[in-house]
Amino acid sequence: MKRDHDIELDLEKIEKLGKQRLDENFQFRTFLKGQDPDKIDRIVHQLNWEVSSQIDCTKCGNCCKSLKPGITQNDLEVLSKKLNMTTEQIVENYTETNDFGELFFRHAPCKFLKDKKCTIYEDRPEACRSYPHLHKDEFTFRLFGVIQNYSVCPIVFNVFEKLKDELNFR
Repeated sequence: MKRDHDIELDLEKIEKLGKQRLDENFQFRTFLKGQDPDKIDRIVHQLNWEVSSQIDCTKCGNCCKSLKPGITQNDLEVLSKKLNMTTEQIVENYTETNDFGELFFRHAPCKFLKDKKCTIYEDRPEACRSYPHLHKDEFTFRLFGVIQNYSVCPIVFNVFEKLKDELNFR
């Protein structure tokens, strides 16, 4: 029998439950790996639409407070125009490189976050535009990231919990 959950928005509770349910979430990950990936995508896309339509990200901004999104060359060029800086200046002032040579914003919280809102919203990097990535296909191939984001994003938290219910996991 499916249980219907209200939408959880309390960031402290979400972070706490993320720690408490880490083992359960990894067990669910293993369970999901054995499911039809197309079916899971359809369910996740529907749940994402339902949940995200009830959450105003501009009242949260937790992703911008705690994550460091990747930056592409195209993002650099857009930001360069927006900030009236060279791409080199942006790299020097705002980014760091990981072990794979990929660029990421260096600061958390993001230097462009003000009052839970992005000051470069129209020109934000693609990783920010796409977050929390639940609209994308191949959900079952991105589950480590989903589990990481479970403690950060109310949309991810609620979709993952509703997916557990939908699939009668518990």
